[in-house]
Amino acid sequence: MIVRQFNRKFVLAVALVCVLPTAMLKAQDTLTVSLSKALEIAMSESPTIKVANKEIERVDYSKKEKFAALFPNISAAGSYQRALKKQRVFFSIPGMPSNPDGFEMGQDNTFNAGLTASLPIIYPTLWASLEMTETDAKLALESARSSKLSLVNQVTKAYYTILLTQDQYNVFKRSYQNTVENARIISNKFKQGTVSEFEWIRADVSVKNANSNLVSAESVVNMSKLQLKMLMGVDMFTGLKVDGKLDDFQKNMYGDVLMIDTTSLTKNTDLNQFDLKTKQLDHALKIQKASWWPTLAASFNYAYMSMANDGVDLRWFPTSTAALQLSIPIFQGGARVFKEKQLKIQQDQLKDQRDNLRRSLEMQAISYLDNIKKAIEKIESNKDGLRQAEKAVSISKKMYEVGSSTYLDLSNAELAYIQAGLMYNQSIFDYLSAKSDLEKLLGKDSK
Repeated sequence: MIVRQFNRKFVLAVALVCVLPTAMLKAQDTLTVSLSKALEIAMSESPTIKVANKEIERVDYSKKEKFAALFPNISAAGSYQRALKKQRVFFSIPGMPSNPDGFEMGQDNTFNAGLTASLPIIYPTLWASLEMTETDAKLALESARSSKLSLVNQVTKAYYTILLTQDQYNVFKRSYQNTVENARIISNKFKQGTVSEFEWIRADVSVKNANSNLVSAESVVNMSKLQLKMLMGVDMFTGLKVDGKLDDFQKNMYGDVLMIDTTSLTKNTDLNQFDLKTKQLDHALKIQKASWWPTLAASFNYAYMSMANDGVDLRWFPTSTAALQLSIPIFQGGARVFKEKQLKIQQDQLKDQRDNLRRSLEMQAISYLDNIKKAIEKIESNKDGLRQAEKAVSISKKMYEVGSSTYLDLSNAELAYIQAGLMYNQSIFDYLSAKSDLEKLLGKDSK
């Protein structure tokens, strides 16, 4: 017995030494959050939202980049050319002296500098591509909204998970306290000689098992808090305290269910993104058809040029040109026709895929609503079961004290209480989880 106590104290001392640095590291202000506060922090600090916002900003710059093609394209250029071997010209004209060696032409040095400008005047494919930029921007916004809805769903369910684990911890804690109290009563009876040593040993083992369950439940609570902090985008070593309990949410569950409209999927982000991608394909077909039309572009060139031999002063003279260029596509081996046929087939595919997606979403909505209804029924049933289980524990304890029941009856009542408490909390969590999934599917924004 003395050795066992020494080992226990040694293990406790080692654990304290190991945990102390971590505890000091975590000595920061504790953050107390409600569901609305957790969502508010996540919307401002979560990397998921920051990435989505940067994607919107990137698409905006992409839109401006495409509009820049409507403005003149101006560039400056300069060049220098050195003649290493000049070209020779030979003449063979009757009445003139022959020149078998020829004459050198050109200068030793050639300098060029100038400006060039071009401007599209008629460019159907460019105009059609500019129309697609509006759809790209809308798709980026909808994608950001989808990220927001997903994060809201994840944070909400993580928050509910913490409440679930905390309530389950409270169930195990109360069970542990009851078990300790029962063990104390049995220990006194064992000392008085009214119960056997075997019964006292069973009570002592029950205390240790209850303590193990309590420690495991506490570990689950800590892990669920880490999950919420990760989703919120806060430091992992920040203390976190969550307000409320699951029972607070079941009070308004009937009103919440009546406010849910499952008849419309107009705000579903998956359908909206699908529709925008369909519009992108329509624009792609329009761009492809625009490639059949002629294009007209204007250009202007202004340059200075100088040619001189070594040792001769440079003399610059300007040159300038203005031009219109008309391009008429005539034949490309049928490539444009085949491309249009591919795009039309893709349009038909998207239409069938959208119908299938809508049916799948409708099935999910019906399933979530059915889960909500079933969870509400379980909540009412499990609530009565928990009340009865608490009463049974109290009665069995008093009966055992007066000797009218056995320890097995006491243990069974305690086990029934644990099961009833866990089932009650789980049914509330199932209701809240299904409700959160349904709101995400319907595209309900958080307030």
